Amino acid sequence: MLLPPVRIQRLLILMLVLGSSLLIADRANAQVVPPYGQFQPLNQNLTPGTAGHWAALAGKGGSNWSQPLKVTLDGGGDVTVYHSRPIQKTTHKSPAQLGVRVGHLYRLKVDNIPDLPGVEIYPTIEIIDRLHPPAGKRHDFPIPVYIDRDDIESAISGNLVTRVVYIEQPQLAAPFALDSSTRVRTLLPAQNVLAQADRYGRPAVIVRVGGRLPSAHGESASFYGTGGTVTASRPSVQPATQPVELKSSVPQNGSTTE
Repeated sequence: MLLPPVRIQRLLILMLVLGSSLLIADRANAQVVPPYGQFQPLNQNLTPGTAGHWAALAGKGGSNWSQPLKVTLDGGGDVTVYHSRPIQKTTHKSPAQLGVRVGHLYRLKVDNIPDLPGVEIYPTIEIIDRLHPPAGKRHDFPIPVYIDRDDIESAISGNLVTRVVYIEQPQLAAPFALDSSTRVRTLLPAQNVLAQADRYGRPAVIVRVGGRLPSAHGESASFYGTGGTVTASRPSVQPATQPVELKSSVPQNGSTTE
């Protein structure tokens, strides 16, 4: 069954920050959510690519579906996507929209960031589910991936930021329009971000910002992802609403700060 367009655009993000603590209150916390009694074997600490592999085994993306994804950098910059085998790369100005394959892990390079000359970070995006837009409207409903300036500065400081983008359950949706002031929510350090995303909806993308940088001596092909292909994607209309983020943080040393 196809979701109405307004629901497709109501994508939310749970975010885990390793190395810093962040708490932002929002009205979405007032949602009444039933207890989560399911077992979630996946979590943010597993090897990148694990959740995507499970998604591929489950057939979530099908064999021919190319899921549109829109990467937006806070303040602008360049987004390079590594893909395919042998490894290829394509570079776009932010916001960058492209089609990716469910079940694959992609490596990005983010550079030419305003006010941060010479800075490069290498996030990954792991595609674990797809959207089901109205017929002929695939490219009008990309999954949004936001990389905020806080994420970039946290990565520069040596921390790892993990986001989980999920599609909300309509019956659990907040009864008000969500905007930038209600985009972010913090989770406790011990919480499983994938389980929380599954509790509120359907996890679609895992984004990791920070962590490893490419070695000056070269990297194996696996550093650049699992070899998923990339296709062109261009919206025919502008979205009527902005997607919303929920945010959580966990320090690397296991302690919390307020």
